Amino acid sequence: MFVVLNMIKPCDGFFARAKQRKEIAHAQARTCRNEKGLPFFILNVFEEKSGINWALTAQKCGRYASRVIAPRSLTLPDSSAIKRFVPSFMNSLLIFNTAAEIISMAKLPPEKICITLTDRTALHASRICRLLPLAACVRVVTAQPERYAAACSRAMTEYGASLVIRPSYEPSLKPDIVICCDGAVTCAMSNAAIFTSKRINCGKIRFSGSGTLLTAKHTELIPPSIDTVDFAGALTELCGSSEYKSSVFSELDISCSACAVGQPEKCLECYFKNSVPEAAVSIKA
Repeated sequence: MFVVLNMIKPCDGFFARAKQRKEIAHAQARTCRNEKGLPFFILNVFEEKSGINWALTAQKCGRYASRVIAPRSLTLPDSSAIKRFVPSFMNSLLIFNTAAEIISMAKLPPEKICITLTDRTALHASRICRLLPLAACVRVVTAQPERYAAACSRAMTEYGASLVIRPSYEPSLKPDIVICCDGAVTCAMSNAAIFTSKRINCGKIRFSGSGTLLTAKHTELIPPSIDTVDFAGALTELCGSSEYKSSVFSELDISCSACAVGQPEKCLECYFKNSVPEAAVSIKA
């Protein structure tokens, strides 16, 4: 469970502003029920020129003062009990889901590409088999190979395939699509297509994602100043909700300069063609 801070600007007029200040000061956080997990709260916070009453805000947040979702533009005081919750899993999940969807849409010949997942803390061991139909070579760079033991067994049993587990990244002889879920981008990936959430100058082509689409219900409830990934991550990690476990990025910045199409799957095809020119005719219709 967590608290979303809804920043309220003072209205015009001395008396109207005084009434508004009093109403917000006495109001408590609103409980928002969640069908697929624990509830969360929305708290209106009065944002005057003199600042925010952080002590009162922390008091209203109660036990959830250390689990606050606030606008990224808002600086929280270090001395306050209020702490911003930063999702540790959601961003990584969006990278994985977005990459898997785009690779599937691109319809590249599996036998001629390699997919590398960088997942040092083994967050995606239960999802790795989704990639097996998309490439003949699927590699995992992780510091916890033991957590991939069950996935390796499933890959062989259900797909007749072997996962390649490595402690560090090495370039592939085939066009390599790197799903960089842990942010561990290296200069060795200079010829790869990289999926990430950071705008980096690395790789032959880079797909950098941000944002995600919320449900109609949450879009209506959540202030537009709240980062959608922060909210979806809090709902997933703190409320046990499954609503956003299949979500993808809503925006993609693509560093493809070879074509002007702008469609991510077409840009991935473009990368493949430029990496293996003779294989251009092999792309499935």
